Amino acid sequence: MTSNTRRETGSLGKRPLPIVIIISRTDSCVHSPVGARETILRVGSLELDLIDRTARRSNRPIDLLPREFQLLKYMMQRSDQVLTHANLIKDVWNYKFVPETNRVNVHMGRLRSKVDGPNEAPMIRNVRGEGFVLSATPALPNNLPWTAGVQAEGADSNQF
Repeated sequence: MTSNTRRETGSLGKRPLPIVIIISRTDSCVHSPVGARETILRVGSLELDLIDRTARRSNRPIDLLPREFQLLKYMMQRSDQVLTHANLIKDVWNYKFVPETNRVNVHMGRLRSKVDGPNEAPMIRNVRGEGFVLSATPALPNNLPWTAGVQAEGADSNQF
């Protein structure tokens, strides 16, 4: 084999691989099986099947459009976190910039109407001036991490 041929084939030539490389490659295949990823996301009574692309809340199926599915998946992976409009636009819509649009609000309104049924506690909530949050726990103004230090509207700080 000439030096040009060896350079062209690189590590794909006929040289045997060192045993350390073989073991590490085999080990990584054994320790990370294909089915090891979570295929069903759960937040409270809300369930999202990533394989079948279905959603349910309790026993009620939820019919989602593709973008609504992506949005709900993103929110469930970050439950109890405030998600800003900018984060949603960049991560769900894959925009490189944040346009002036109400796209997030429109989609969130549709998703909220599908996820939060008429007799169910709301799971998707607005955080005024911040964004949205998906949470399985009911909204209690004093117990939410994103309302720490925020006083209820109309409350007088001098009251006993």
